[in-house]
Amino acid sequence: MQTSLRARRESQASAPETTAVAGRESGKRRWFAGLTGLFGSWAAGPRAADPNVNALLAFPSEAAPRTEPVPIADVATRPASRVSQPVGPRLLRWILLLVSIIVLPSLALLAMGRFPMPQFTAGQARGGTLTIGTRPVASEVLIDGQHRGMTPLTLSLAPGAHTITVRSGSDERVVPLTIAAGADVTQYFEMKAGEPVALFGRVSVATDPPGARVAVDGRPRGISPVTVADLTAGEHTVTATNDAGSAERTVMVTADGTASVMFSLAKVSGPFGGWLTVSAPFDVEIAENEDLIGTSGTSRIMLSAGRHDVVLANRSLGYQEARRIEVTAGKTMAIRVEPPKASVSVNARPWAEILVDGTSVGQTPIANLLVTVGSHEMVFRNPQLAERKQTVLVTAKGPNRIAADLTK
Repeated sequence: MQTSLRARRESQASAPETTAVAGRESGKRRWFAGLTGLFGSWAAGPRAADPNVNALLAFPSEAAPRTEPVPIADVATRPASRVSQPVGPRLLRWILLLVSIIVLPSLALLAMGRFPMPQFTAGQARGGTLTIGTRPVASEVLIDGQHRGMTPLTLSLAPGAHTITVRSGSDERVVPLTIAAGADVTQYFEMKAGEPVALFGRVSVATDPPGARVAVDGRPRGISPVTVADLTAGEHTVTATNDAGSAERTVMVTADGTASVMFSLAKVSGPFGGWLTVSAPFDVEIAENEDLIGTSGTSRIMLSAGRHDVVLANRSLGYQEARRIEVTAGKTMAIRVEPPKASVSVNARPWAEILVDGTSVGQTPIANLLVTVGSHEMVFRNPQLAERKQTVLVTAKGPNRIAADLTK
């Protein structure tokens, strides 16, 4: 009995020491378990029992050797073992991580070396495109004071501020412009049309006696007195010839100018030519063989005796008529021009009675009214509104449309 009591006391006294030793062992196992949980176990070991499984139903295999019982105090203080993870997946993840760190950057560098990326620096900034158009075309373009070509023009410019200068004759435009990188800019300018430059001149030829045949640079140009047009600026040789002789002279013709030359020729017995007069309600030019020989304002036009084919024309009215005449020596041939008629359409708001040259022709609207070509005075009358007068020019080509708003 005493022996038994002594053994129990010794057992109780040794329990704290056993517990302390078990605690130190348990701390070591926890540290090692945390380390192996981070890097994985390098050697396969027994799996820890699942804490959720009922220990009463977990029977060991009958073939397994029996293990020595563990003291109750050690069981009470021992923490649950952590489940070690298999070596395979953990090690595979580490291998993939090392591959991604070492191999993938090398592949990226290799790809960049084979397919270089475009490098854009401040000195290599992408430029912009500038397109310049003008009307009329062929205007000079200067960029920042330097000649770059004639319009229409498309060119590349460095990004930044520029000055565009466009010149057409005396007209000049200066425009500041800022080009952004990669921008596509279009500029259009309406330039003033230059004054037409006269390239041709005329020479007026008169002879005593009149009726001489005139040639310029060896080409026949009519019978004196005559004005020869469409001559290029410069020196020309003028020749006048009649049955008694000829004369020649060199004259200087200036652009848009008229040079005059007078020849005194030997007279022949008896009249050599006759004269032509033309009367018309408007100005008429008389031409023979495409050469101007006079106008209706000339009192008499001298022509050689014989048959002549002349053309009477007024370009502004669209009038042209060919005539064949017979000129008798020493006599005057008279031609009278009867102006042709052209249709006219007239309308007014709200309405009006129309008088043409003082003659009433009806109330608006009026269509296809036949009126002689030329200038006419047209009156619009409405008893409730003010009378309106208008001078109209009727042309042979047409269309001739006249309208008036009497409410304004």
